[in-house]
Amino acid sequence: MPINVLVTGAAGNLAHFIYKALMCSGLEVNVVGCNYSHDGVGLYQFDTGYVVPPAKDPAYLPRIIEICRRERIHIVFLGNMAEMRVLAQNRERVEEETGAFVVTSPYETLRRMEDKWETVRYLGRIGFDYPRSVLPEEDKSLERFLDEVAFPYVVKDRFGAGSQGVAIAGDRRQLGYLVETIPNPVIQEYLYPDDEEYTVGVFLGLDGKAAASIVMKRQLGLGMTMKAEVLPESDLGAYCERMLEDSGCIGPCNVQLRRTERGPVAFEINPRFSSTTSARTHFGYNDVAMCLRHFVLGEAVKRPAVTGGRFYRIIEEVLVNEESFARLKTEGRIENQRRSCLSQG
Repeated sequence: MPINVLVTGAAGNLAHFIYKALMCSGLEVNVVGCNYSHDGVGLYQFDTGYVVPPAKDPAYLPRIIEICRRERIHIVFLGNMAEMRVLAQNRERVEEETGAFVVTSPYETLRRMEDKWETVRYLGRIGFDYPRSVLPEEDKSLERFLDEVAFPYVVKDRFGAGSQGVAIAGDRRQLGYLVETIPNPVIQEYLYPDDEEYTVGVFLGLDGKAAASIVMKRQLGLGMTMKAEVLPESDLGAYCERMLEDSGCIGPCNVQLRRTERGPVAFEINPRFSSTTSARTHFGYNDVAMCLRHFVLGEAVKRPAVTGGRFYRIIEEVLVNEESFARLKTEGRIENQRRSCLSQG
């Protein structure tokens, strides 16, 4: 009997990476996708596609519950943050009314980790290094920061994702401009060296304990990892596992950090799947499969034997015929013959 999976935000990259990891899970799955627009690639790739209201629409949650009931969904994977916020607040309701497990950390934990200012404060409280940071509206703290920390600075939206709302200020003029143009700005020290950036995936069980991790030394582009080296012997895995234990996070979580002269310095914690989710499966780490086995089948998480290697990202194309496009636009639901849409690298 297949595990019925719902993947939200089916138009986005993250949903695509989750889908690819599902195909490598070694388990029989039926994949249902949903998206607020019919013009979303995953709707044409998955077994079934649904058009749903936007996450902020009051009709969104009832529609998700309706789909979960109709498709007998066992587990829900979330493809974007807007939907994750809504479903994190309502995860118990979804499970009570449909039996589906929503893969998300509790809402309070999610909001704390999503806020980059609160993240560094959290790291300080638990004794882990973090980039020196300041809010521009705190005048005395800002002047002290400017006196003690040399340019350049990183200015970022406290609630941004995917490298959106992030820029470098090389002097006070640029800093003033960025503070005025970037929403919810926080100012942070620039961490050196540039070629020592890492993304570390950690999986946390229902008990909040870290069960697995993978370390990748990466290069960024287009707001995600474009090139990476998998480091199975790195000490950063255990370091990030200690960081996240008892944090309140559940399931997949990712730490972004740089290894500096003073040691590893984490600057972001994302309690969700990563842009490297599908790539990791080829090195023995499939946190999508871990979710299926742990949250649906009730199995203990087995620590994977991660292998070393290299990862390179290229652009893919998915081709859809006009008949399928028009049918989904008209009916709001489509059934696909899996892999009938050609993918070309």
